[in-house]
Amino acid sequence: MSLTYGSPSGFSVTTSKNFERLIVLGKDGALATGGNILKYTRTETSTETVASTFGCPVIGSNEVLDATVVYSVDETIVEPSSAGAVPPSARTYNPRAEATATVLGEFTGATFSLDNITFTTDSHEKSATSGDVVKTTLRGTSYGQAGDLTVGAIQAGGTIRKEKRFSNTDFVREVTTLVAFAAS
Repeated sequence: MSLTYGSPSGFSVTTSKNFERLIVLGKDGALATGGNILKYTRTETSTETVASTFGCPVIGSNEVLDATVVYSVDETIVEPSSAGAVPPSARTYNPRAEATATVLGEFTGATFSLDNITFTTDSHEKSATSGDVVKTTLRGTSYGQAGDLTVGAIQAGGTIRKEKRFSNTDFVREVTTLVAFAAS
């Protein structure tokens, strides 16, 4: 067995291949001979890259310890009418960006800005411990933010998720997930 070292692109690459199957039941309700039909395969490839930007931005006047922004979409797939066929229609919709950040100090605002996006605050949780600084963890959502995701038709493939991670002790990291469909 030969070993392969390193990633062909990006910092790291993860590929997952799912075989979408249809369970086949006989007329008595029991699993039929063969048991299932392979409908199509779905391959997701996630590539992590490291940006040249170091550290975190600020939120208002609060220093950020760490933060994550995730761009995502919902998807719908029309199942193929025959085995081993690419879905005739696959679409994404409802793009959004969701953020989580931990800041030094107290934050109680109804909105906050991170990575050039204004998020509606979903929650903020303040923690105060004896001998430590006050920290607040924020969660927020911004609907309609697609970033560079594919919104609309994806049966030929597209970008369905992007995660951007900030840390005040590291470079910014981005993970981009692409999807592709094949007959089988």
